[in-house]
Amino acid sequence: MPFVPQTMRWPGTRAVLLVHGIGNASVGQAGSFPIDALKRVLGDDEPDVAIYSINYDFINDWVATKVNFQAGITALKAALALKLGNAAADAAIAESVGDVLWPVLSPDLRLAVRDALIAQLDQIQLDRAISALDKGDDPLAYQVSIVAHSLGCFHTYEVLTAIASEPAHQLRPASDLVTFDSVMLMASPVQLIRTVAGAIGAAVPDLQTLATLAKPLAIPSETRGGKVVACTKDFISITGSHDPVGGHLLGTKLDWAYMDIPGQISTVVPQQLLQINTRDSTALSLASAIAAGGTQVRDPHAWGGYIDSQARQMRGVLLT
Repeated sequence: MPFVPQTMRWPGTRAVLLVHGIGNASVGQAGSFPIDALKRVLGDDEPDVAIYSINYDFINDWVATKVNFQAGITALKAALALKLGNAAADAAIAESVGDVLWPVLSPDLRLAVRDALIAQLDQIQLDRAISALDKGDDPLAYQVSIVAHSLGCFHTYEVLTAIASEPAHQLRPASDLVTFDSVMLMASPVQLIRTVAGAIGAAVPDLQTLATLAKPLAIPSETRGGKVVACTKDFISITGSHDPVGGHLLGTKLDWAYMDIPGQISTVVPQQLLQINTRDSTALSLASAIAAGGTQVRDPHAWGGYIDSQARQMRGVLLT
């Protein structure tokens, strides 16, 4: 089915676009789109914020297509395991991160998501103008923020780079006066993709079309009249201390996998993988609790977990 962007009249002067990663949300798994978590962050101000969310239901053969790239996925996981140093946990981490990264191997899917995201940003700008003019306001006083997670960060980075430099989209920060209030990337695999895709370059089609790989990472910007104008006022990176997709393994930062773009605002969230009773944490009691279902393993990559843990920071960014 063709992609149809969301459209709405803004109740107030602010809007947020949620861009999720490719995976569970694309096939409709419950809880994969944390709109309720965002609403909790916004609190009493939530009714005054226009909330957009982009999903990938328009790609009907998303899961089926993955099978066609199995060889590339296997190569990607092998390269990732090698980068991790062949420790005992490599296989599990390579498996999970490989599944997050697999769409990079398909230029058709990559461009389909890019086109959809640009179309949604175009519609948001149109909604902003209509909503402001209806109230007799200046559209430039109305603010748009983007919050992306996982592979959605990669697509967001690619799209922001494109619209900042390509006149056809009419979304440039200097020439078209389109500057986002904030861009918040949670568990971004941009640096991870840069490293691993470079290592398996032969398995990645149209490598030269990826902004992530074309030149050193930078906040997407437009240069006009010798002046560099960034696409956003705040470019924020949030990841977890145990999230390999965001460049950390068991509390240790992996420089080759952590996105550290010059000028970004960085937050690393302390994480615990196990929800345990710390008063009774011997190996035997822990094993018994796991067997009995009394100890839960936290998902360090969960989008809702990032939003809940960073509620104060997000509220400050999105509402001020």
